[in-house]
Amino acid sequence: MFALILLLALLTGGCATTYVPISWGFGEKVQQLSRSDLTLAILFNRYDPDRQTLRVSGASFDEVMMPSEVMRHLGAYRPDTKLIYRNLYHQYNDQELRSLMCHELAHHIWFGSMTHKQREAWGLHLEANPTPVRAMVRRVYPRPADYDTEDFAFTVERARAVDIEALARMNLITAQERDALLSEPKLAREREEVLSESKPTQQPLATHNGSGISVAGPEVSKADP
Repeated sequence: MFALILLLALLTGGCATTYVPISWGFGEKVQQLSRSDLTLAILFNRYDPDRQTLRVSGASFDEVMMPSEVMRHLGAYRPDTKLIYRNLYHQYNDQELRSLMCHELAHHIWFGSMTHKQREAWGLHLEANPTPVRAMVRRVYPRPADYDTEDFAFTVERARAVDIEALARMNLITAQERDALLSEPKLAREREEVLSESKPTQQPLATHNGSGISVAGPEVSKADP
C-alpha cells in the first residue's frame, strides 16, 4: 500500500525524501553541539541526558512531499522511535545542524514531557505574544493537527526573550537556566530593548504660541512588529 502511495505521489509531481538518524555521518559533531551550544546543552541535559535522540541505531525512512516542500524539511522527529533525523541529501553547516537539533528536540519535549496544561499555556503565550512563525507554520504545513507542535518547535528554535521567560514560568526550564539563556548577548540586548520600551516615556510639553496650544516633545517612532 505504501509503495502504491509513493508511486502515485511521484507520478503527480511529488518526490520522496529520505531521512536517516542525525548521527549518521555527523555523530561527533552533533554530540559536540549538544554540549557546547548553551540552549542545546540545557534542553538535552534536562530532557535527554543520555542523548538517546542522537543515537546512531535506527532505520531510515522516506517521506513523500512536493518539491517545493523539500527545502523546508531538513529534519524530522518520530515519537515512536524517539529519534532525531536529518535529510540524507542535504549538506548541513553547523548552524543548520544546531537549528535542526533544537527544533526536533522541541518536538521530543512536546510529545514526551509536556502536560496538556503546559501545551495549552504555550498556546495562550503565543496568542499574547504573536510571532511570525505561526503564520509560516499555517502556510507550510497542510495538517492543522501539526500546528501546535510546530508552533512550539519553531518558537523554541528561534526563541525570543519573552519565550525564554515563558518556558521558565511553565517549569520547562529552571530559573537559573532562564537567566543563563537571557544573558546571551542577543537575548540580553533584546530584553534591554523591551524593558526600555516599557518604561514611562517623557510627557509631551504643552506650549502656548499665542494662537493656541501646540504640543511639542520627543518624536515617537513606531517599532517594527
